[in-house]
Amino acid sequence: MKGENLKEYIVCFKNGNYASFENFYNEVKNQIFYNIYSFTKDKDLSEDLLQETFTKFLSNINNVDENENIVGLLILMSRNITFDYFKKHGRVRNFEDHEEVHYHDENEIDKTLLLDKISQILNEKELEIFTLHVLSDLTFEEIAKLKHKALGTVLWSYNNSIKKIRKRMGLL
Repeated sequence: MKGENLKEYIVCFKNGNYASFENFYNEVKNQIFYNIYSFTKDKDLSEDLLQETFTKFLSNINNVDENENIVGLLILMSRNITFDYFKKHGRVRNFEDHEEVHYHDENEIDKTLLLDKISQILNEKELEIFTLHVLSDLTFEEIAKLKHKALGTVLWSYNNSIKKIRKRMGLL
């Protein structure tokens, strides 16, 4: 995904032209969905919060700087919306080992199952950095900026996460 391409979408949206929204949505939706899913572990709730994220994004489009990291902004918005949901409704969901997922794309099923397994190994902060890098394709620099953390801290957390995963899977 090209940052320039996303920048062009934002300029179009600001001018009231939403004809390319579907293309924009398809380019970034999986990254945002998996960020939300890493917190909720619930496909339907994640999809609802994803829609809420895009609705809020579009309603505030005139405040969006097209030169900033659009995916990072959407991830931050989705995280805040998810946390607001938990504050309002409480974390009442039971986390099962395996949630049945009804996706049509095998790759999406694999990512969801992978995330479920890894969420049992990593704590919430480690999982978020892992998800942002691996599933959302953000660089460590982008994650550090998004999380307001030092680059070294993000790298350390990610490397520790990888070690924990390898150890748990018997790969060390």
